[in-house]
Amino acid sequence: MYAYNCHRLSYVSPHLVLFCNMHTCRVIHRSINISLTMSDNFQKIFQAMNDYALPITLVLLATVFIVYLNRRKIRQRWLDLKMHHRLNRLGVKQLSSFKCPDGLGDHFIIDRLILRREGISLLVFKCYPGKVFCADQIDDWTQMVGKKSYRFTNPLYELECQIKAVSACVPDVPVDGFLFFDHLTEFPKGHPDRVIHLKNIPQRLVRNKQDKVEASVMAGWEKLLHMKSVAK
Repeated sequence: MYAYNCHRLSYVSPHLVLFCNMHTCRVIHRSINISLTMSDNFQKIFQAMNDYALPITLVLLATVFIVYLNRRKIRQRWLDLKMHHRLNRLGVKQLSSFKCPDGLGDHFIIDRLILRREGISLLVFKCYPGKVFCADQIDDWTQMVGKKSYRFTNPLYELECQIKAVSACVPDVPVDGFLFFDHLTEFPKGHPDRVIHLKNIPQRLVRNKQDKVEASVMAGWEKLLHMKSVAK
């Protein structure tokens, strides 16, 4: 029997030395095999990257180029989505494309009816790109697109007629209305109070989950819902 000590070794067997050498060789051999395998894998990865680098680069460049060419359309689309998302969140409830009788045997279409706690609001969408010069009492408003100008009838007059027509349908409900212009319109000289856009939406149109609609207003709203279902 041989005695071993951490600090002192009186005798080492030749068989033990041979065993240690063989074990060391096996460990080194395995390490070399692992290294070679990893090296082969990395080479395959790098080769694959090199093979696909050019197609991927071309696709990325083409994508950037297409986005650059269509940047205005993309921005326009994004602003449109943002606008519709904001409008859809106005009021307690909404009715869209409401067919309202005009009292003369015909009808007109209202873009949106918005239910509020104390009444109902009309929201009429107007698309006039460029600069618009307007006022409450001016019969004709002016639209400037570049160096060209166009005149159109004051839409507040038509809005007032539509408000009266809706009021006739629900006489016990306060009804008001607004003209909504999108982000393509500018007002260099200001605009009437009933002209709104995303940056100046009246507080009474903003949705409040805690609002409880008055009973008379809800009754009028239910009547408008019935009219819309019948009109279909």
